[in-house]
Amino acid sequence: MSKIVVVIICLLVGGGGHLSKQRPENAAASLNGYVIYVALPALILAEIPKLTLNHEALIPVVAAWVVMFFSAVVTFFTARWLNWSREITGALMLLVPLGNTGFVGIPLIEAHIGSKGIPYAILYDQLGTFIALNQLGVELAAYYAGGAASHRKVLRNILVFHSFIALVLAFLLRFFTYPDWLADALARISSTLVPVVMVAVGLQWRFKLESTHFLPLLFGLFYILVLSPAFAWLGLWLFDIQGLAAQVVVLEAAMPAMISAGVLAISHNLAPRFAASMVGYSLLLGLLSVWLWRVLLVH
Repeated sequence: MSKIVVVIICLLVGGGGHLSKQRPENAAASLNGYVIYVALPALILAEIPKLTLNHEALIPVVAAWVVMFFSAVVTFFTARWLNWSREITGALMLLVPLGNTGFVGIPLIEAHIGSKGIPYAILYDQLGTFIALNQLGVELAAYYAGGAASHRKVLRNILVFHSFIALVLAFLLRFFTYPDWLADALARISSTLVPVVMVAVGLQWRFKLESTHFLPLLFGLFYILVLSPAFAWLGLWLFDIQGLAAQVVVLEAAMPAMISAGVLAISHNLAPRFAASMVGYSLLLGLLSVWLWRVLLVH
């Protein structure tokens, strides 16, 4: 319960930052930078070596790609059926499949399941959503914006990203034991991820919405928060996959829209106000929906 309280308090602190005239303009970007370059790599280095590499470790990776593919197909045909604009379609193709499985997902997994679920959440995010964002996401954004993405640049962005490097290093370090001082240092640094990232998320909340965006927003929120986790749960049930990894998969599939995907849509002029609203409303409602999915999994 205390971990949920920390998440809520930090979100409210970040959300209240909009009212402060003394808040630096780049506050959210600075906090995001700390998480990306310091706290998240430390968490990966601390948790991944604890993971037992067996068939269960593959579940979140495979499930991440299957869930993203399913949600992308459903979103695409819905947009075609309802004749939405190219800009709205492009924004939805980024925001619906790409959940916030890292910045929001890891803190909420820890809060609802505990630290034992973090390694599976990292695999779902780093070998699933993260690669999809930096490869397919970039290409989709360029396509719907009427341009083309550089495949070499996309690959380079993945390989040089700090958390991905940390993930590769963490797998190599599985064969070694950290000295106590290093393990303690990594644990202390990684413990700062949840409060810092939640404040940053709160600072980036946006809720202004145009009336013409209401229907796409409803469909998008339903697909993100209800349909995707329901599909993940049904697939796991059909294949009789249970346990901790399965629980992490369902909750990660239920995560709100990724802030980075929203930024990508905005930077390519794909319905910027709609993209910002989708991120904001999904974050707000996602706190409740993830909790409800956790309750359903327990019962």
